[in-house]
Amino acid sequence: MRKLLISLLLASAAATPALAGPRDFTGRQDARAERQQTRDNARADRQQSRDDARAERSSGFVGQTNVQPSQRPSVERLARIQPTDRPNASNVDAARASRDAARTQRIEQVQQNVDARRQANEQARNLRQQDRPVPNVLRTRVPVVSDTPREGTQPPLRAGSRPMSAPQWSTNWRNNSKYDWQNWRRHHRSWFHLGFYYDPFGWGYYPYQIGWRLWPSYYSSNYWINDPWQYRLPYAPPGYVWIRYWNDALLVDTWTGQVVDMIPGFFW
Repeated sequence: MRKLLISLLLASAAATPALAGPRDFTGRQDARAERQQTRDNARADRQQSRDDARAERSSGFVGQTNVQPSQRPSVERLARIQPTDRPNASNVDAARASRDAARTQRIEQVQQNVDARRQANEQARNLRQQDRPVPNVLRTRVPVVSDTPREGTQPPLRAGSRPMSAPQWSTNWRNNSKYDWQNWRRHHRSWFHLGFYYDPFGWGYYPYQIGWRLWPSYYSSNYWINDPWQYRLPYAPPGYVWIRYWNDALLVDTWTGQVVDMIPGFFW
């Protein structure tokens, strides 16, 4: 009897889930169908949004096709556009030529200003020592002879005979292009800039002329131009020597001290 009751209880327990099973399965199917429908609707909405965005982008690239006839430029408006408003080869060439001409003019103007300043500076340097007042003894053109060095005087002639005859000197060398010292100085200005000049007597500058005599202290070896060709000067004959006297170059007879040739403003 006990076994029969246990069997009945087990059978009833097994029958209860079997009866409830079909109802639960039907509910899950309905929920799954609803979720699938929701996903399909969302997918369709996204696809529609993408299609609309693609259509808008396509309309933006081909905007000319969407322009209404009333918005297109009229024939009268197109006719008002002058051909000269458009860049062409002739206009470009004309603009380039005008720019080059203006640039060339500016360069020429700057070069002229530089040349003018250089010329003014050279004239000022050449006249730097010439603006001193000439002493009365030299202004008379009659040199004053003195036995002792004094300002504005020249020494007397040396006693005794000359050991050799005086060479003949000519200033025609200035016509020889080989001795174009001015052009040489323009290309080698630093060679002609010798700096401070030490006056042995402290008298200052006097414009000595050809024929005047210098005191021996002015043409000592300290003032010799040892290599005249370096300055494009002709070599001095025996007994003569080129010297620097302030900014002048003088050719002096070492026996008498007489100035044989001179170039004022030679150095600077």
